[in-house]
This record gives sequence, structure tokens and C-alpha cells, in this order.
Amino acid sequence: MVFLLLAALNLTATVPSYTFHMQVAMAMRHFPWLHFHMDGEGEYLPSESYVVHFDHVPWFFPKKHNDVDLSMLDPVMWPQRFSYVEIGKAGNLTMYELHSFNDANMRDATVALGPKGGARSVEVHYADGTTIDMHVHCNDVDGFFLPENLSADIDEPHMALSAQASFNDYVMSDSESAG
Repeated sequence: MVFLLLAALNLTATVPSYTFHMQVAMAMRHFPWLHFHMDGEGEYLPSESYVVHFDHVPWFFPKKHNDVDLSMLDPVMWPQRFSYVEIGKAGNLTMYELHSFNDANMRDATVALGPKGGARSVEVHYADGTTIDMHVHCNDVDGFFLPENLSADIDEPHMALSAQASFNDYVMSDSESAG
């Protein structure tokens, strides 16, 4: 099934391991209208993990939000984490529905993948009523199509946030990377 997904997405180059820096500007969409910034260090290990660790988060964030899993953005990681099925096309995007193997709180997610296999949008629904709607813009980094920035609307019960994130300072750790 993994091979069929990768072949359908026309993914020919294997992305090497890499690290990156992520800057996030967040804003509450209601009173008290707080704005704050978070900086994190991310690491991508093919087929293993795609995580950003934030050293400092606002005091009102639960500690579980210090690490953010980005595996939904990479279809290569789906078979180990999600059941998934193609649910249709929207222009040049292919839509997939995902269900987590390990996160009982996640009801479902819809991911739109572009022609190069990069996630363009992700909408996640959680059992507690939280919805996260992300839009991803990717660009060429050393010959690989990787996220450049991301915008998200996060609607949790009693808290609505907007986020703008930038991915930068990519460092490829595999000497066989293109570029």
C-alpha cells in the first residue's frame, strides 16, 4: 500500500534527514486578544519522526503542546501512524481521509496533497471539539519540496487562535542530498 501511495504521488526522490528552525506567531481571536511568539527546533527522520520541539510556550498552554508532530504533512509516514483512504480530487489536489492508530482523541483528518506529494492543507477534528485547519506553502529546498510556511486556525473549546509559522534554516544531514 505504501508503494502504491508513493507511486500515485509520483515521489521519486527520497528526502534525507534534516533539521530546521520554526518561528510561530500566534494570536487569540477573542478577548483578551493576546499575541505571542514561539520558536522551535524541528527534526525530520524519514519514516520515523517529524517533530518540532518548542522550548518556551505561553504559560496557558498545556505542557503536551511543547512537541508538535507534523507527520500528517508527510505521506511517507502515514502507514505507521494512520489508516488512510483517497476520498477524491479537487483540481490538482488529491484528498485523503486519515484516522490515527495511536491518538484516540483524533476523530479524523482530511489532507490535500499536491502533485509533488506535499501537503497543501490539513483539517483535523478531535473528540474534545478542537478543530485545526492548516494551509501549507512548500518550496524547493536543496532539490526537495519542503514546507516554507504554514497558516492555521485552531479552534479549541473556549479558545480560538490563529497561527503563522515559518520553516527556515534547513540543514540536510544526508550527504547524498541534491543541490
